[in-house]
Amino acid sequence: MSYQYLLLPRMRALSANAQPAWWVIGPPAMTAYAGFAHHMALAAGAQRHEGFAVVHHDIEFLGEEHRGRLMPHQFRAASYIDENDYASKNKYVLSSQPTARCHVRTSVVIRLADDELVDLIQVSGALRGARLAGGQIVEHEFLPRSDGPGACLLQGHQLEQFARNLRSGFSIVDRQDLMQPVSGERDPLDALLRATDPNRDDGIGWLCPTALGYREITERRLRPGSRGGLPHAFAEPLVGLVQFVPLRTEGLRYWAFTRPAPGVTVLTHVD
Repeated sequence: MSYQYLLLPRMRALSANAQPAWWVIGPPAMTAYAGFAHHMALAAGAQRHEGFAVVHHDIEFLGEEHRGRLMPHQFRAASYIDENDYASKNKYVLSSQPTARCHVRTSVVIRLADDELVDLIQVSGALRGARLAGGQIVEHEFLPRSDGPGACLLQGHQLEQFARNLRSGFSIVDRQDLMQPVSGERDPLDALLRATDPNRDDGIGWLCPTALGYREITERRLRPGSRGGLPHAFAEPLVGLVQFVPLRTEGLRYWAFTRPAPGVTVLTHVD
C-alpha cells in the first residue's frame, strides 16, 4: 500500500498535561497524541489514518525542583478556610487537585492512504484553535502546500528529506519488552519500576512510563448525558513503557490503536 504523509512540524503547546495517569508525571501521553492525530486527519478530510509518528523536540515542566525532585505547580480555586470556602457545594471536594503541566515542542507525522483527498487549508484552520494534551498550540511551522520548500504533504520518497530537515529530536519507541518480570518480581509493575529507577546502570537511555491505552471496567450501556447518545463505559488508563531515541538513529516509528481483547484498546507500533 502506498502512502502520503501529513506533516505538522515543530508545534509548541503551552500548559499541556504532564500527568499521563494519576500516578505518573511525564511528557504528554501517547493517547493524547493519538487523539490529536485523529482530529487533524478528520480536519484534512480523510476518512481514517494509517498511523502517526511523534518527534519530541523539547519539554519544560512547570514546577520547582527541590533536591532533585520536581514539585509541580498547582492550580487552585478558593483555599479551605471555613465550610463555605470549597470550590464545590459538596463539602468533601477540595479546591486543590493534583496536576502537572508542561510546555512542549513536538512534530507529528500522520500517515494517510495515497488516495485520500487532503485539504491543507482546513488543516491550517484547525491548527489555529487546536490543543495537544490540553495545551494551546501557539507556534508551528505548518505550511499548507504540497510542493516546494516547506511542503507539509509529502510522498514516501520525500519523507527522508523531511526527517533530515528536522535537525534534532527524539523518536518515541515502544519498550514493552522491558516490562517482563524477572526473578523475584511479581508483575509488570515491578518490572516498570525497575526499568525507570533513576539509579539503574543499564545504558538503555531515556525511558518513560506513559498512557498507551485504556481498559473498560464497566459494561457499555446507554447513560444519561453520554456524548452523542452513544453507549458509555468507565475505563482506566493502561500504562506502558516507551523510550526516547534520537531520530537520526531510529527514524520515524508509527503508532496505531489495536484491540487485543474485548474492552481493551492499546497503542502499538505498526509497519
